[in-house]
Amino acid sequence: MTQKITLLLKSKNINYAKKEAKRRGTSMSKMMDEYLDLLQRINKKLKEEELHPFVKRFGGMVSSGKNVDVKSIF
Repeated sequence: MTQKITLLLKSKNINYAKKEAKRRGTSMSKMMDEYLDLLQRINKKLKEEELHPFVKRFGGMVSSGKNVDVKSIF
């Protein structure tokens, strides 16, 4: 299903989008739709690859070169 929307963009971005769409042989609508699909796929992949909270908290301790007292963390 498609719907029509109105976007307010900077003139320089509109001009760029028109030229880019023409260069690619597509419409601005199709180009924006594909771009938003790509963003969704990227965000989904990033969420799937999120680190476990334990890894986030303690990641880098070994490679930082800092002396860390593990007992003080708990």
